[in-house]
Amino acid sequence: MVWGAIGWDWKSPLILLTKEKGMRGICSKAYLNQVLELVVFPWLDTLSEQQKKEFYFMEDGAKIHKGFAKLPRQLKGLRGFKWPPSSPDLNPIEKVWRWMKNEIIKLETVPLSIEDMWEVVQELWSEVDPKEWRYLTERLTCKLEDVIESKGMAIIH
Repeated sequence: MVWGAIGWDWKSPLILLTKEKGMRGICSKAYLNQVLELVVFPWLDTLSEQQKKEFYFMEDGAKIHKGFAKLPRQLKGLRGFKWPPSSPDLNPIEKVWRWMKNEIIKLETVPLSIEDMWEVVQELWSEVDPKEWRYLTERLTCKLEDVIESKGMAIIH
């Protein structure tokens, strides 16, 4: 599983999550240890109090965002919101993932190993300029209003 984040003129490093010792797969413990503790919390600590008040951390409904990850997020004051069940269109990073997937489909040769795919994904991530994706954040308030109006169902525009 790959994790990355974008924000206003900012993007995170790209993280290839690995299975934690004793676990069967990628779980909330891996997310806590490899993403929140190593990337998100240290970055959050660099923000001013005013910036923290204006900051919302968007996660989708994936199970790894619950469990071990939930309490440390709350203790750090990381604010988010509950997602409607059918609205991945609210999360700006989803548009970036879609672009990356489309670029992978265009490749002449398909990566056949995790290492080769990771190399391709890292190269594409290096091309992501958060300033080019800023419009997604700017339109978020309008999108939220549209989703509320549609009672949580997916919106199209």
